[in-house]
Amino acid sequence: MSSVASHTSAPERPKQKLVVAREFCTHAVGSDCRRCAYCCPKDAISVPEEAGEPSVDHDLCNGCGICFGICDAFASTRMTMFDLHARIRRIAEGGQRAYLTCKENVFPSFEVDNNVVVLPCLSMLSPEMWTLILAEGIRVTIACDLKYCEDCERGGELGGTLFGRAIEIAEERTGEKVLFTFRIPDKQKLLDKYAENETSERRAMFEGFAVDAANIASGKRRLRNSSVLKDYYERKERQRAAMRLHLASENPYKDFAPESGKRLMFPKQQLVLETIEARPDLAPVIEVAVSKTDSALCVNAHDCARSCPSGARYVKDNKLEIDPRLCVGCGICVDVCETGACSIEEASAEIYLRSEQEENLE
Repeated sequence: MSSVASHTSAPERPKQKLVVAREFCTHAVGSDCRRCAYCCPKDAISVPEEAGEPSVDHDLCNGCGICFGICDAFASTRMTMFDLHARIRRIAEGGQRAYLTCKENVFPSFEVDNNVVVLPCLSMLSPEMWTLILAEGIRVTIACDLKYCEDCERGGELGGTLFGRAIEIAEERTGEKVLFTFRIPDKQKLLDKYAENETSERRAMFEGFAVDAANIASGKRRLRNSSVLKDYYERKERQRAAMRLHLASENPYKDFAPESGKRLMFPKQQLVLETIEARPDLAPVIEVAVSKTDSALCVNAHDCARSCPSGARYVKDNKLEIDPRLCVGCGICVDVCETGACSIEEASAEIYLRSEQEENLE
């Protein structure tokens, strides 16, 4: 392993281009959300006063990715958050601990091991993503020197604060822990790799050694370390990113949406659903915001359903229905309802489980 590196020069220009996926931007259809502009450390994102999608000044944007962790509407031309999750899961399925670090902590000439994921900034991962990773039992370690966050040219102090809070939320929800280390695993010979291992998790160390030994015997380790295979995964990630930007991303939960017209599950909602699918016991501790209707005030004008960006509010048999699994709590329904029948209330993810059970009974 190698100690993390300090960088004094400005970060290189991002290879990927930051784009706005309009279908996931609630401001584009009328909400007052401006979180992306508030969180950008370089003031590269601007939001119009009236309804409309944010714009990105690519001369100012350094690709830190903080907006990824804040809002579903931001995407990269190279990778989606689902691809990143799949990469971390592949590491875990190979019997290894996943190490996450940022570019600020890696020397330009340093070659990280295959179980290391290098991000522009660790704040790219949302609390929902961290919760899913821990809920799936993935062993994960942050490999970095946190003092670099204070004067980081990319994410700055805000980035360090946001990613730390995201991990704290996930740990509180799951009861699991994300470990920290100052050393980043580098590529080295198998025996050297385990001889230098300083972790107290001796059982995990020997299990990892056994997996590596078995993979060597079968030839799988050579395949896993192959640059051809790595290039293949990167090409697939870019292809899927391009598909998402053309509104063609795969959504295994699309059938949760109503039959009438719009059906759109936002990525963070999907992460929450995958989390409680992996561990239903976490549903009571995951807070969500959902739309509610006061039937005494509702006159069935259905303006709320027509304005809902995800289709969480919809009309079936001339009756207003709500699917909380699609609701992102944007508040547009509250703004358009002339009788004040709509509200946004806090709930737990248990409401998602109840909705699924009710649907199965129909």
